[in-house]
Amino acid sequence: MLRQSTGAVNAHLILFLFQNRFQLATDDAVYSDGDKYRPAIAVADDLKSFLPSVKRVLMLGGGLGSMVYVLHDKGFNPDFTIVEIDKVVLKWAMELFENNTTGKIEPVCNDAESYMEQNKAKYDLLFVDVFNSRVVPEFVTSRKFLTQCYESLAPGGHCAINYIINDQQDWERVKELFASMFPKHKELNLGVNRVLVVCKSPAFAEAAAGK
Repeated sequence: MLRQSTGAVNAHLILFLFQNRFQLATDDAVYSDGDKYRPAIAVADDLKSFLPSVKRVLMLGGGLGSMVYVLHDKGFNPDFTIVEIDKVVLKWAMELFENNTTGKIEPVCNDAESYMEQNKAKYDLLFVDVFNSRVVPEFVTSRKFLTQCYESLAPGGHCAINYIINDQQDWERVKELFASMFPKHKELNLGVNRVLVVCKSPAFAEAAAGK
C-alpha cells in the first residue's frame, strides 16, 4: 500500500503498487489497474485500426487513468481530458502521470453529468467509466446523457461505455435503449462487465437525438 485517504466522495481510498502497476481500490471495488485494466484493454483492442487517428480522448470517471496507460503501452499518446469527481483521486492520478506517460493531460474535477451538460469540445474517443462502488449511476444510461456523449464525438469518433451487470432486468433495459439509439453498436463481453461501443456516423445522427 502506497497511500490511503478518507474523503467526501469515497469514504475509503487505497493506492497500491501491484506487479509494477498502480491500483486504486475502495472497500468493495477496484477502480484502476494500470495497463491491465480489462475494459480499457478491450476497447483499445477492438479499436486498434482506429487508434492511429485518435488525437483527443475524453475520459469520464477518470480513476487513475488506466486508458492513458493502456494506449501508452500500445504506442499511442493522444491528448487526454480526464473528468473525475474525487479531487484526491485526480491529484494522485496527475502525480503518477508525471513519470509514467507522455502527451498532454488536462484534469477536470467535476462530475460527468455536469461536465457533459456544458461540454462543447469534440473528441475522437470517449471512454465512460463512471461508477458508485460497483453500480453505474442512472444518468449514465439515460437518453439525454448518451445523446450528449454522441454529440461530443468528432466525425468517425467512438464512444465506449463500461457497464457492470448487477440486475439482469436493468441490463436488458439499457441494451434496449442503446439499441434504439445506436442500431449498429457493438457489445464487448467481459463477463459481468460489458462495454458498449458506438461509432459516430451520419446514419446514426437522428436516432441518437431521439428523432
